[in-house]
Amino acid sequence: MVSPKRMAAMFWPDAADDLVQYVLFPKGNDRFWQHGYDSIVGAAFAGSAIDDRRRPRSGPAPNQVIVDAATPAKVPLSSANLCGGTSAADDANALIERIEHAIGPNASQRDVLEQLRTALAQVVERIRATCPAAVPATLAERLSAIQDRIWAMRDVLLTLRLPFETFYNSLTDEQQRRLRGDAANSGKIGADVTNGRAQSVADGRVQRCVEPAAGVADSIMRAIGRAAPPAEQQRAGVEALRLRSAAMARLIASSCPTDPQPDPMGRFAAASDRLDVMLFAVMSMGPALQQLYDPLDNKQKMGLSRALRPVRRSGLAGERSWQGQ
Repeated sequence: MVSPKRMAAMFWPDAADDLVQYVLFPKGNDRFWQHGYDSIVGAAFAGSAIDDRRRPRSGPAPNQVIVDAATPAKVPLSSANLCGGTSAADDANALIERIEHAIGPNASQRDVLEQLRTALAQVVERIRATCPAAVPATLAERLSAIQDRIWAMRDVLLTLRLPFETFYNSLTDEQQRRLRGDAANSGKIGADVTNGRAQSVADGRVQRCVEPAAGVADSIMRAIGRAAPPAEQQRAGVEALRLRSAAMARLIASSCPTDPQPDPMGRFAAASDRLDVMLFAVMSMGPALQQLYDPLDNKQKMGLSRALRPVRRSGLAGERSWQGQ
């Protein structure tokens, strides 16, 4: 289970796990589709969820630097705490072992499996490299971290596609059938037990694109409106941003694949399309969010932080409920 601390600290902490398992295993890990617009906006404004608990009651310590009123200090937190502590090589080995167990490779297939192992280690390492050494302290830094992470996920699909296609084409029909049947082990990278979150099947269709905290982005937009200056022009800008935000949420939702069981290359294409629209959303909404947030004075930013507390609580409650499914 992803801890609330990690969820608040880092956008999509299990990104490598979720992406790799979706494209490799036909019935594996649909958590990839649980991350959408709510996840982006929630992570952008999640800094104060941690910083509220660390805000000094009187003034900053002598060695503390106030970076913005809602997020007073950078909080040291190792990348291992944010995005998992196992090595990329270990994760790749665990995935290859799982594939070998499913298909029983022959001697000629072991060479292509080694190529796939190397690619998987590179993929995990590339995504893990976007994990910061400390919690991003400002809205701008959080947006930049989110954008970097999505870019990395999008890029690694190119690294993984050819080795996986070569491997998959080397399989017999029977081996492909065995790989398609590998749903019982669709847990986290390196896990040996079934993870119920990765398997949500009803009426024969995989349940995808259902965010754990639907509506969080709109709630945050409304909280920003309540904290904004009372000037009519400013409030009009907030409402325009809220409507634009809702349109962006619909755009990302529309990227959900209609085919519940796409073929291997179809999964690569679906994942790439999803990441493209998520990246577009961050690049489009990021400057607008900063333009609205940056002019707020310290009192208004503190007011926004207080207004977001119930939104964060409801979001975490939804996340815990989803994780427990």
